[in-house]
Amino acid sequence: MGEKVIVSACLCGIRCRYNGKILEKRNLPIDMEDAILVCPETLAGLKIPRTPSFFDNEKTGEGVLDGETKVVSSDGEDRTDEFIKGSKKALEIAKKYNVKKAYLKERSPSCGVNVVYVNNERKKGMGVTTALFKREGIEVIGVE
Repeated sequence: MGEKVIVSACLCGIRCRYNGKILEKRNLPIDMEDAILVCPETLAGLKIPRTPSFFDNEKTGEGVLDGETKVVSSDGEDRTDEFIKGSKKALEIAKKYNVKKAYLKERSPSCGVNVVYVNNERKKGMGVTTALFKREGIEVIGVE
């Protein structure tokens, strides 16, 4: 076994996505015995299924951490606190296992690395967990 890595649980066929759908398992360049599967949104207590969430402005994940952006559901519910809580829980797990690298799901308001949704449109940006991981020196790789 090598170094532990964080992997978005949805990338491994776990039913945790907002819409309850199971994604086809991705082939990742890691030994899956080293993978720690996390879903920041379910760690925060969000239900499956749930309405989709997006950022209310283009400051995305870093803006949430800095108090400049909110994460809202498509029906107007402010979920910012849950997204912060989930990212902090994911970081606790990463620190516990001395994780240096994470493979996270693109377009997610938690895990997006290069692309997320802002006001229901795809935009360049990063999720809340990705922003927190990067601030803590964890390398983050986006996976479609």
